[in-house]
Amino acid sequence: MNIVQYFKDARGELQRVSWPTREQVFEGSQAVLIFVVGLTLIVFALDWTFSTIMKQVLR
Repeated sequence: MNIVQYFKDARGELQRVSWPTREQVFEGSQAVLIFVVGLTLIVFALDWTFSTIMKQVLR
């Protein structure tokens, strides 16, 4: 199999892919963003809590 045939086959495979709609991509991106923001807030809260506890213990 030569390189030209490889790229022809790859192009053919890409044409058979079921690509998501813009709406599906937007909804998926929103879900990921909400999850990341939520997880960030949880980690921030835990960090702040343990930091405050450690400051009180070490004082």
